Amino acid sequence: MSIILTIETSIPEASVALTIDGEILAQEEFESHRQQNKLLFPALESVISRLPENETPDLIIVGTGPGSYSGSRISIAAAQGLAIAYSCQVVGLNSFLGTATMDGNATAYAIGDARRDTYFIAEIQNGRLDFRAGEPELLSLDDFCEKLTSIDTSKTPLFSFEKELPIHHVAEYFVDKSHAFLLTKAWLNLNPETQKSLLKTPPQPAYLRAPFITKAKPGHPLLRNKNVNIK
Repeated sequence: MSIILTIETSIPEASVALTIDGEILAQEEFESHRQQNKLLFPALESVISRLPENETPDLIIVGTGPGSYSGSRISIAAAQGLAIAYSCQVVGLNSFLGTATMDGNATAYAIGDARRDTYFIAEIQNGRLDFRAGEPELLSLDDFCEKLTSIDTSKTPLFSFEKELPIHHVAEYFVDKSHAFLLTKAWLNLNPETQKSLLKTPPQPAYLRAPFITKAKPGHPLLRNKNVNIK
């Protein structure tokens, strides 16, 4: 018997699922909207209460985004804490894999707004997307639209977590969302070698780019713009 607990809070439509041998035993869905730290734990408590007597999860899966950075961090922290309590492993999966689009397709392109006047496109093949291997590709809007025109969407679908992207004059795309149960299915569909490789990597939020850090101004904050002589 294989028991898997999966947590997905990187998007507003958060979810938690408990499966046994790939079948849903319990699941909870809730609208997080920046309240993951408040809403996640009642959902976890409800799902965990459905564990068979004297049984614990064999694995905890967590959706790593891209999406809400805070949401991903909260679910990763919760998963790691539960893993210590249950003496099991934690694995992070890119949230694009837990979508209905990827549940029905071996290959697809995930797209979205990367902010700072850039857009991203990432190809997913056979259930793998590695943000550390040069993905996703960040492009200006013009280059993004040009890239999309080269994709045959009848064979390789486009999908996004975002409803409004300025590309309807160029290409049609599906609006999708990640779900904890579909993340579980994505994990079970991976080959054993890929699973083993992912288990060796500590889960961390999926970054579209390196974080933007504002450089601190020199000097003590209380003394800036003041002519003060300190002896």
